Amino acid sequence: MNLLAIFAHPDDESFICGGALAKAAAEGRQVHLVCATRGEEGEIVHPDIDADRHPKGEARGRLREGELERACAALGIHPPIWLDHCDSGFPVEVGRRNPRALMNQEVTALERQLLPVIGDLQPEVMITFDPHGLYPHVDHVTIRRAAEAAFWSAGSVAQPAPRRLYYPVYPLDSVRRTQGDPGATMSDVDADLFGVSADSVAAAVDISGQRERKLAAICAHASQFGTGEQVRAQVGKRPHMMEVEHYGLGGLRGSFPPMPVDCLFAGLEG
Repeated sequence: MNLLAIFAHPDDESFICGGALAKAAAEGRQVHLVCATRGEEGEIVHPDIDADRHPKGEARGRLREGELERACAALGIHPPIWLDHCDSGFPVEVGRRNPRALMNQEVTALERQLLPVIGDLQPEVMITFDPHGLYPHVDHVTIRRAAEAAFWSAGSVAQPAPRRLYYPVYPLDSVRRTQGDPGATMSDVDADLFGVSADSVAAAVDISGQRERKLAAICAHASQFGTGEQVRAQVGKRPHMMEVEHYGLGGLRGSFPPMPVDCLFAGLEG
């Protein structure tokens, strides 16, 4: 059985669902990742990576391309599949100035890019961002809309169609714990909007056995997350992110077992 994750930037995959990707690969499943951009507008935080040698744009994209390839290797999944759009960056005015930015692409055009990939790989399970983009970035919302649309249109043009579409989600209490922490991605969002209630969790996946793989994948994105010591310090403040990953259900063909399941493929085999 196959799994296809679809995200916007290098590093999206490792933090929010790296454990489940690594676990599925370790179980012998074929795991692929689509990345819509090369993260050309990302900020470099690693003290030993010279931002001037990797200016925003093509050069920074090449740097982050290599990082994602190493992250995929660390997770034990296939190399990334690129859609070759540009990172819209932040603030939103950056993307508005770039016609190739992901935010400026028609969702139906992105959907049509994804459908041949789905048809070739025939994943039973897909993963993408939730409707909020997990946290606020226009590229996250854009690729989510396209991935969700492709999940449904695959039933017409890419049979056998995927059976399940999942969203990585953060439980409400987890988001609330990050409020005011400047090192936390979700520190300044409205927890009541961006967190989910316990009864919204379709799958709670134990990833404790994949801790080292997930950590290595995060560290591979050195330009974005810093040194290994910096990454370990951040992870140490949020040990739950290396223990369990939570997923909401965004699309379904067929039945689903009582929620929450402990495996993204629960009930699909046998």
